[in-house]
Amino acid sequence: MKNLLLILLLTTGLSQLQAQDQFSLKEAVGYGLIHHNNMKMNDLDYQSAEQTIKEFKSIAMPKVNGGLDYSYYLATPAQPVEDFISPSVYGVLFQEGVIPEKDLGDPETFEFSFVQPNVLTASIGASIQLFDGGYLYGLKAAKLYKSLVKKERVQSEQTIITNVTKAYMSILIAEKNKEVISQNIKVVEKSLSDIKAVYESGFAESLDVDRMQLSLETLQTQIGNLDQMIQLSYNVLKFQMNYPIDQMIEVTDDLESMVDQITIDEISLEGPIDMSRRAEFGILEVGQQLNELDYKRTKAGYLPTANAFVNLQESLQRTNIFDNDEAGWLPTAVVGVNIKAPIYDGGLKSAQMQNIKLKMMKTDLQKQDLQNLITLQVRNSQRSILNARNTVNNSKKNLELSQKIFDKTRIKFKEGVGSSIEVTQAESDLYQAQGNYISALYDLLSAKTDYNLAIAKN
Repeated sequence: MKNLLLILLLTTGLSQLQAQDQFSLKEAVGYGLIHHNNMKMNDLDYQSAEQTIKEFKSIAMPKVNGGLDYSYYLATPAQPVEDFISPSVYGVLFQEGVIPEKDLGDPETFEFSFVQPNVLTASIGASIQLFDGGYLYGLKAAKLYKSLVKKERVQSEQTIITNVTKAYMSILIAEKNKEVISQNIKVVEKSLSDIKAVYESGFAESLDVDRMQLSLETLQTQIGNLDQMIQLSYNVLKFQMNYPIDQMIEVTDDLESMVDQITIDEISLEGPIDMSRRAEFGILEVGQQLNELDYKRTKAGYLPTANAFVNLQESLQRTNIFDNDEAGWLPTAVVGVNIKAPIYDGGLKSAQMQNIKLKMMKTDLQKQDLQNLITLQVRNSQRSILNARNTVNNSKKNLELSQKIFDKTRIKFKEGVGSSIEVTQAESDLYQAQGNYISALYDLLSAKTDYNLAIAKN
């Protein structure tokens, strides 16, 4: 019973691992959108934008700072002071007749210091911004930057979807080619076996056998090349998904089923184009809004700024800092407002504003170019889909006709009423028709992918 349970657990685990290695196109795209490093970097940029907003908001928040300073004067600063006390005392004595008057001479000068050797100061201060004309515009710009990061994320998503889809389709095309060539190999092997039997009976030439052998070896070489191409295509897909390159995966979608899901009824060559769906267009619009805010912020620099502050301080000045018989803490408190008004900046702000205007004009031109480019991409991709659909239909008809001719030619040769040259020619025409049909399928899927990218359809 325990062994049975262990087998069931192992089987379940293996099936889950196998299921994780299989991807439909939708699953492959979803995996890429979650694990691609570009998306992770966009997420980090978004978080950084949020912190930038908080950082900018903090400018207008109250600021509180505390400090503790200690200084010891190795030589206390002093000032020369004239002896004004002795003349005053003697003047009173002379006036009262206590002592007879006499010439005191020039007053003496002595050094006097207002500073004690030990100074300990503790302080705490607070300040707050009352007015700054550029602050609100800067805050709006910081919030708008977060919107810009969002649009850049959408652009990254569109790029990843396109790259994963094209890599996925390359695998389907290569595997379809391999499937067709494998079927051709079986047919050629059967034909080679038949012609060898006819040759041994004396009703065919050795040249006929050599031609059929050459055809078989050519197909086998193509199979080997396709195996390498498929492996390379898988590596490209894993790279676009950011999936471990050394791990094996398997695609599960069917090529022709994907083609059958493509509808062209919705495509109108004259229909309106919604430019706002394209992330690049939104990025340019946000960039223009940032330019406008930058202009207003710079212009607001002509306005005065005002800040309020309050400082509390106590200092301890003593000859011996631990002698409590000396003077104690001496408090100081101050509150005020600081106003600064720009008078002349040498033309700095004017030049900055003119430069921003030039950026805005440049962005307008870029916006016009992008509108023309989007229109071109949408219209060209629409025509490409219509042409690719017609090509697929025609290629499918040609393939069916070539297959029919090839089958009849083989029958004629087998019955002895046809030549090996006719078989070789019909075989070549069939392979060409198969290649054209597969190429048409890829062109249709590629055109659909380009159309989805052009109209920003996920």
